[in-house]
Amino acid sequence: MVANSRRRNPLGQAQLAPRHPTPLPLPDLLVLSVIVVTNYHSTMKDMWSLLKQPDSNRIWAMVATASVGTIIAVNLLAKMVRRAIFMPTLTIMSDLPNIGTARKDGRRKGRAVICGGSIAGLIAASMCADHFDSVLIIEAEDSLPIDPPEKKEMRTMANGLPTRVSPRKRVMQYFGLHYYQPPVLLGLQRMFPALHEQAAHFGFVLAPMSFANFECGGVKCPEVYRPADSHAPMVVPATRETFETLIRRLVMKYKPNVSFLTGTVTGFEREAVSGRKLSGVTVNTSNGEKFEPAAFVVDATGAAQTSYRKWLTNAGFGPLPVSLREDYHPHINYVQSTWTIPKDLLPEIGALLPYGLHPGVVHYMLPDLAKGEQTGQSFILLERSQLVLMTGAWGTSTDNLPHTIQEVRAHTKATHDDAHPAPQWLYKLFDALEAHEEECAPWYADFDIGALSFIKYHQAESGSLPSNWAAVGDSVMKVNPIYGQGCTKAMMDTLALDSLFRNIPALQEFPSDFAREYFQKAIKRTGGMWDGNKAVDYGFSGTEPSKGETLADGAFA
Repeated sequence: MVANSRRRNPLGQAQLAPRHPTPLPLPDLLVLSVIVVTNYHSTMKDMWSLLKQPDSNRIWAMVATASVGTIIAVNLLAKMVRRAIFMPTLTIMSDLPNIGTARKDGRRKGRAVICGGSIAGLIAASMCADHFDSVLIIEAEDSLPIDPPEKKEMRTMANGLPTRVSPRKRVMQYFGLHYYQPPVLLGLQRMFPALHEQAAHFGFVLAPMSFANFECGGVKCPEVYRPADSHAPMVVPATRETFETLIRRLVMKYKPNVSFLTGTVTGFEREAVSGRKLSGVTVNTSNGEKFEPAAFVVDATGAAQTSYRKWLTNAGFGPLPVSLREDYHPHINYVQSTWTIPKDLLPEIGALLPYGLHPGVVHYMLPDLAKGEQTGQSFILLERSQLVLMTGAWGTSTDNLPHTIQEVRAHTKATHDDAHPAPQWLYKLFDALEAHEEECAPWYADFDIGALSFIKYHQAESGSLPSNWAAVGDSVMKVNPIYGQGCTKAMMDTLALDSLFRNIPALQEFPSDFAREYFQKAIKRTGGMWDGNKAVDYGFSGTEPSKGETLADGAFA
């Protein structure tokens, strides 16, 4: 857990103020290690000489002193190793203070090209703006918003329920609830000092990471954090639509060297002289195909993972081994209904809940694998008083999941028993929503998670990847979105890339194995997401495992 204190931001909301440990320089580490080892050796030598003396009391006093000294020395050495090796390698804490700051030697000449303008692409572009003269974001969809939508275009689903029309045809969870975790907020706060000022325009409210109303199989979990806990790390509960629009607005307003181009990247071009890097990308625009030169290329195309599928191979880097790709299919579908709570109704709804109505998790229920349960529920309050009720399941279709409030109530009863009944306040919430359904105007959305995949670029052969290329976010690893780690992973990828950029002088070429070095750095921080998510998903009988594996592989539940 990140140690933190609390301070106030322009929105009047508490935010995270982490401590930023600085890695111990290697010479200092070596000197301190020598001191510890020398003192330990000297202590043991003195103790051995004292053992030959007749004064037994003095002997045992020295033995005790030596033992304490040894414990202190080992503890000191362990702390030094943790600070100098483990924290910079396995966490982002040593990289966070640098993100968003200017390079000491100035920007690199040339332009970085970002393929894809969703959240991962926007974050990567913001970072690259500190390292390159200019940055170009190439996004296939035109006229993407930078303000909250004033009008919501609606249509009717096949089941007769109302739903919204998405302007982002390529983003599956555009209207889905999201829970942006502390690393995302920490990184954006440093990239954009005006984050909170602009967030007020969108109605964002930071929230403590509360786990007050969590259940597993109907059994209430221990309360790790409550909604009002001052020591809880801060998160952003928000829709993808609003959060992505906010970041796009920040990039356009505060990163003047970043520009946008509407078009579809169709391929990479290999640089002819050295043959070890890319010279740019080809783009299909409304005016035909054109070439865009690049000093560095970032693949942020998301789950399409187009670099692996064709771009690298077509540019002469490959073919990449089939073994680099791992995938499995959890067959998860979920349904959500979004209720906009009128301002005058908020006190009434809040009075029904144990801790009041706060942004963030209202209720969260995980299935009990021991009982063979496959369905979970979550109720989360997002920006602009949007209460989202979500029910999802492994191995079933959305047709079998509850949509209306009446169906959600019946489903909640069915997933609890007399020994572990659902809390009564939950049914009071359902009753209140049903009574005010007309004012809250709920609309509905169905989601299919699809297959999950991981391109193990860190295992690629030396020299097989372009030296001036990287991939971030889902274009490397698409993790199960129900665990809320996708954007966290994108930020971790970006921080790893930023730290490597800062280690190379602006006038120096990228090393031939730069891309592989980046992936090897990133995987030490993000690999656990893939392994952990897969282990949980393998606990559900509806999951289709990776090729050559069974659901018994890696499952701990």
